[in-house]
Amino acid sequence: MNWPVEDLWLEVEPDLPGFSVEVLAQVDSTNDELMRRAKKGNTDPILLLANEQTAGKGRRGRVWHSVPGQSLTFSLGLNLNPMIWSGLSLVVGLGILRGLDPFRKMSIGLKWPNDLWVGPATGARKLGGILMESNVIGSPNFTNKQDQSRYCVIGIGININAPKDVSLKMPAIGLEDLDPGLTPQTALLRVVPEVVKYVKQFCSKGFTGFVTEFNALDILNGEAVSMSNGVQGLARGVNALGELLIQTKEGLVTISSDEVSLLSFLHQRD
Repeated sequence: MNWPVEDLWLEVEPDLPGFSVEVLAQVDSTNDELMRRAKKGNTDPILLLANEQTAGKGRRGRVWHSVPGQSLTFSLGLNLNPMIWSGLSLVVGLGILRGLDPFRKMSIGLKWPNDLWVGPATGARKLGGILMESNVIGSPNFTNKQDQSRYCVIGIGININAPKDVSLKMPAIGLEDLDPGLTPQTALLRVVPEVVKYVKQFCSKGFTGFVTEFNALDILNGEAVSMSNGVQGLARGVNALGELLIQTKEGLVTISSDEVSLLSFLHQRD
């Protein structure tokens, strides 16, 4: 598959001096490969793209199904030192949507904290996901961790064609279903520059300036949800730290890290 490597480099390098683009025919996981390189001291900004991932992964060890020509899978490796880390994965999601669907014609929404769904919430299907990983650069600064630079790997997977695997817990959809003219190459060219711009803004301003934008695209907002820790209620968007807000009978609950599901979806599976 021919990828627009030079065009992408020309678009991104002015915002990321030293940026490079590398394409692999096959790799176990683009995230794992960049982490291996980082441990050897290779932490320059890079986009690593794979035609096939044999051991791609999602959050909590889940498998990401990557078939040649059927999905767009890549990882961005960046040295980051934001004021506050909370909300970074949400900002990446906003950048992806800005690139894929700038005029909101495809009904793509964000499902906290790291999924791309095509809605409405009832009957929603999964288009893609984000996996964030990071390591401290250099010697750990135990006195002020907030000032510690980290090498952050942002893994992104987007379906081009919906996977046929019937074992998937969430019904899937592909870009081909939404816009047949949107190829993996054009999707890559749209998405990566926007993600880089959003991440740079996040590093300088934090998540506060993105709250309104995220809540407008939040597919869970106003829906009955259930957390894996047992909390249930109505999702009420996110706060300035990117934390999920849930209105329960006892009051407003703030969730910083957990698994959230639509109650309607859980009832369908029962």
